[in-house]
Amino acid sequence: MSLPKYDKDAPFCDPVLRCDSCVKMVYAQDLRSLGMCRHCGNRRVRSLNILNDEERQELIDNNVDPDFIALFGEVSV
Repeated sequence: MSLPKYDKDAPFCDPVLRCDSCVKMVYAQDLRSLGMCRHCGNRRVRSLNILNDEERQELIDNNVDPDFIALFGEVSV
């Protein structure tokens, strides 16, 4: 039995993270090439836990894996 792609027990492969300092989204590919947040230069990042509507749209526009975006389902208010 295989784990879902983005399961907490699966190998870490999130395509987008959150900068620990400026709290902006950081693409994993940018982090691998630059070694830091492209917005503020910080080197510490954390998993993305929540998205606002603008961030969600940015991920869609940048062709981020739909399975990853689906983890952040809509919340009714």
